[in-house]
Amino acid sequence: MTSCIDFFQRRRLVAGGLGAAALAAALPLWAQDHYPGKPIRIFVGAGAGGTTDITARLVGAQLGKVLGQPVIIENRAGAAGTLSMQQTARAPADGYTLVWVGNSVMAIAPYLYKNPGYDVKTMIPVSLGTTSSFVLVCAPNLGFSDLKGMIAYGKANPGKLSFGSNGVNGSLHLLGELLKSEAGFEALHVPFKGGAESANAIMGGSVQFLFDALSSNLPLISSGKLKALAVTGPRREKALPDVPTMAELGLPSMTTEIFFGLVAPAGTPEPVVARLAEGMKVALSDPALRENLSRSGNEPRSSTPAEFRALVDKEGARFQALIKAKDIQPE
Repeated sequence: MTSCIDFFQRRRLVAGGLGAAALAAALPLWAQDHYPGKPIRIFVGAGAGGTTDITARLVGAQLGKVLGQPVIIENRAGAAGTLSMQQTARAPADGYTLVWVGNSVMAIAPYLYKNPGYDVKTMIPVSLGTTSSFVLVCAPNLGFSDLKGMIAYGKANPGKLSFGSNGVNGSLHLLGELLKSEAGFEALHVPFKGGAESANAIMGGSVQFLFDALSSNLPLISSGKLKALAVTGPRREKALPDVPTMAELGLPSMTTEIFFGLVAPAGTPEPVVARLAEGMKVALSDPALRENLSRSGNEPRSSTPAEFRALVDKEGARFQALIKAKDIQPE
């Protein structure tokens, strides 16, 4: 019955002299009122099984329940995560193709690459999904027991410290460079193919410290295989209440968080963005979802589009300044 009514209403619009142009303008508004009317796909710029993928699938499943349509997660790994952003930027701006993003593609790649394949200033941040701290870890058998001791050792022994990361010019590498710059010591960067390989390297003594996601390192810290020196978040982590923040240790400029969230292509209608943002807010209030995310060290956190944009701009300015000061070039 509804479809018949809609058909005759459109006929009356044309017959009343509004013409084809007015009808074309009216139809998108009608579609927005009924959004979503079909499944939504969310690109993930990483392979299956990692933190990016897991958070996307947990949040996406609950978002689908809230919106009343399936949310399909599609892994589009490649080009340091920017492939998923490129494909989203080229997709129709109708709310049915979105991307799950993190720090690297929103706050680093746009300032590292001359043409990352998308304009971060025009892409639309819909809502945050999760935040968590980076954690600075070292092997437990080194000659220092805290961050101040490590910095003092680095200053007194130039060239003796090295740090690992999951790849050149990613957020973990740049955090190591930022720490060197802010604390005034030198250390050699040693890139690895992934977080597991870099963790094995630190436990084997190939490197002395590294930054990584808290969620990835909790089991190793809890078992005593790695020692946590500091977290980068604005407050201490519930899972590591005895580990100080960077700000507590006199390095407030190192305060930063891992964030994941939902982004839409430029030009996505405001009513659609608002519907998605509200859907994220409701989804992330679900107790079971919050428990699943928190268990792995990820804090459920929704936001308005404006709040998400402010975070992206803040983190982008931080890493843009670092990239310029260190003359970091893509490899």
